[in-house]
Amino acid sequence: MTRSDIDQILKRKERWGTNRAAMELSSAVEHLEREWLAMPEQAAAFADFIPMRLVTLIEVFVREVIREIVDYGPPYLDRAEKLVKGARIDFVFASNLQGQKLSIGDLVAHSISVSSPTNIIAAFEGLIPDFTASLKLSHSRWSEEIDTWPQPPIIQNFRQTLAALTKLFEVRHILTHEFPRERPYESTEIEGFLAATHELLNAIDWVIVDKLKGSVPRTRTAMNIQAGGSLADLEAQMESLLQIVGNKRDVNPELLERSQIAWLEYANREADLHASLVEGGSMYPMVWASAKSEVVRHRIDELQWWLNREEGGL
Repeated sequence: MTRSDIDQILKRKERWGTNRAAMELSSAVEHLEREWLAMPEQAAAFADFIPMRLVTLIEVFVREVIREIVDYGPPYLDRAEKLVKGARIDFVFASNLQGQKLSIGDLVAHSISVSSPTNIIAAFEGLIPDFTASLKLSHSRWSEEIDTWPQPPIIQNFRQTLAALTKLFEVRHILTHEFPRERPYESTEIEGFLAATHELLNAIDWVIVDKLKGSVPRTRTAMNIQAGGSLADLEAQMESLLQIVGNKRDVNPELLERSQIAWLEYANREADLHASLVEGGSMYPMVWASAKSEVVRHRIDELQWWLNREEGGL
């Protein structure tokens, strides 16, 4: 991976902003569909924009989801090595990784091919061996609806959807790289392209929810409960590491305890600050727990450094 490759990834991340939920891209497809349906007949000349935008949304969505899966950790991080086999991680990438500008997930996500539905599915299969089977059965996985599972799949006709997506990618390639005498698609196919894209993104999103979380809450109350539970799990992991690190011969237990007391004060105030954005609202507990969870994760990383520190390491 060359300096120019890394610069491109960094610029894309800067334009994209902080890591955003993949669901945002699915919503963009819905918005595009509404715009198309509301388009007057005299504006149909701009129909070529739809296939090009849809494939762009798919590509960005896939790279964002791949990054999320790999950065989740084992076993996906272990499997990711095969996807970037032959990629050279040089000093430039390593320095950006150390500064948290890039992650291993970024490397993998920008090393895979997203030039066709077949390549996209193959990339996901490399991380999730049963991905195709899961994609065919994918449905919404709200925690409050577990008793109703399995629900009808999002992709009702997998072969038909895959065929529409394959045609979509072919059309986009022609429109982008050629100047055909006639359109490579019928205007009546646009709605099919939109529907197939929406199905694909939603189905993938719920497969990832299944693999990484099992389910997600839909109501505010359930979200608050889940956020609190996740925080409790992280704090238990942190406390366990604290005990192990405190028993190391080269660690001053008194200073470690004082450091932890000061850190805890900081963590709570940081959570207070974030949650103040929704002061008095029903989201307050969830935002507070999520904000503190992020700080706890960083504390866990610090404790891991102490745990794995080699002799002489500073």
